[in-house]
Amino acid sequence: MNTVLIVNPTSGPDENSQLLPDLTHALQIQGIYAEVCTTTPDEDGSGLAAAAAKAGASLVIVAGGDGTIEAVAHGLVHSQTALGIIPLGTRNNIAASLDIPTDMAQAVQVVAEGDRTQFDMGKANNHYFMEVVGIGLEASLFPHGDEVKEGIKSNYLRALRNMFLGIKTFLQFRQHRLVLRFDGRKLRRLRALQVNICNSPRYGVEFALAPEAKMDDGKLDLIYIEKPSKWDHLRHFFAAMRGNQLLHNRLKMYQTAAVEVRSYPPLEVHADGESIGTTPVVVEVIPHAIWICVPTPELLATFDEATGTTEPAQDAKTSNKMPFSQR
Repeated sequence: MNTVLIVNPTSGPDENSQLLPDLTHALQIQGIYAEVCTTTPDEDGSGLAAAAAKAGASLVIVAGGDGTIEAVAHGLVHSQTALGIIPLGTRNNIAASLDIPTDMAQAVQVVAEGDRTQFDMGKANNHYFMEVVGIGLEASLFPHGDEVKEGIKSNYLRALRNMFLGIKTFLQFRQHRLVLRFDGRKLRRLRALQVNICNSPRYGVEFALAPEAKMDDGKLDLIYIEKPSKWDHLRHFFAAMRGNQLLHNRLKMYQTAAVEVRSYPPLEVHADGESIGTTPVVVEVIPHAIWICVPTPELLATFDEATGTTEPAQDAKTSNKMPFSQR
């Protein structure tokens, strides 16, 4: 098997000098021998993955957090190279959305023994995404959140300053007029603080805004609250952080293959936490865009037994499987 391993050595809350030796050993136990590449500040993994696919790699394994996984996935879109995921991040939303365990040995077992299945990606203008597009308040807050996160590592004064700037942005942000055009036809006009368009059920700090979203159904899940108060908005996101949905008569949810969003005035837009400009933006699903290694129901049952889980495992995503001859 022609395999490449892309590792982000800085992923996760703690540095681990044994990460690479432990990971390569776990892979070799499963009979996987990979060429190892590491990400750098100038190379997030996308270019490494694209080069591996172009060179004919049948499998690219990524070990890192959601940002690194997304970058590597971008490099594999529309290729026949499968993506194996070893989640090493703080949140691991993509792994959770795909039922991939965070235990290293189990995640490696999924790469070796699981199904290779086609999944959708989203596209916002020219930017691919795996999880979510956010338009409005959330996109305006993301830069402050990133600065707070970086400041906590090295400069507490910087973190505190950006925390206050984020609070100021939240308090000053007002409802905006938006126009949504679904699938090039149906129009909807609204006033909202923000609109989210989800490809996966989880993102960010484990937000579950669209808990029923599936990454292989050829649809995106669009969510917003019509004319919300700030209190409505906070309740909505605190509920999402607990994996619940806010019961609100103005909470709107739609499924669509494509949506064009316009606003007056223009609003900030992010895709998987990366700023991509302002509205107008066209967001669409790209069906069957990428092959990903995911656990079979049998593997999930084995993992549940190992951890003592008594609840039945979720059904693995097994449609559009890669033929064994291509593995």
